[in-house]
Amino acid sequence: MTNITINKDDYYTTAEVLNIFKIDSQTLYRWRKSGKIKSVHISSRKIMYEKESVNKLLGIKPIEEKNKRKNVLYCRVSSTKQKDDLEKQKQILSDFCNANGYIIDEIYSEIASGMNEDRIEFNKLIDSVINEEIENIYITNKDRLTRFGYKYFENLFDKFGTKIIVLNNTINQESFEQELSSDLISIIHHFSMKMYSNRRKQLKQVEKILNE
Repeated sequence: MTNITINKDDYYTTAEVLNIFKIDSQTLYRWRKSGKIKSVHISSRKIMYEKESVNKLLGIKPIEEKNKRKNVLYCRVSSTKQKDDLEKQKQILSDFCNANGYIIDEIYSEIASGMNEDRIEFNKLIDSVINEEIENIYITNKDRLTRFGYKYFENLFDKFGTKIIVLNNTINQESFEQELSSDLISIIHHFSMKMYSNRRKQLKQVEKILNE
């Protein structure tokens, strides 16, 4: 076999691989034959193993992949009646990104009040920002992200290197008032039901005392 010259910085020796994985020679042989790990025969007696292949088995991502940040869309409406508007938001944002050559890596989309603190997709978005996975968040209007306190989120996200790109900084007053009314009605309904539930419990307690 002809000797092969390689850049040793890109490869591990057999001994190094055995030590890294704490395996025996037979296991390494099976990995090599099955293609689980990539290797190069340097000579008839010497085999070297690609560091990239070893790192992949260890779950270590390449630096460039690890540092790659995502461009994401966030779309939101308050009620199921606005599903068409939700799709419209996705389309507007997708068209904008495609026209400007931005690759969309992920879309966060949900039906929830802008004042709801338990938005599933929004909380996932915040987690990704904190993990420094997102470069840009594209939204159609500021109130899609949050009904109030937009500036707080903008400043917070900026601390983690994430920018919020707002396509339209002007507020559709009619849409804003409709959604705000819907949100307020939802809040009033929530507290009304809670009060009603509490009253029922109190009445049952009084009834129990009287019966006793």
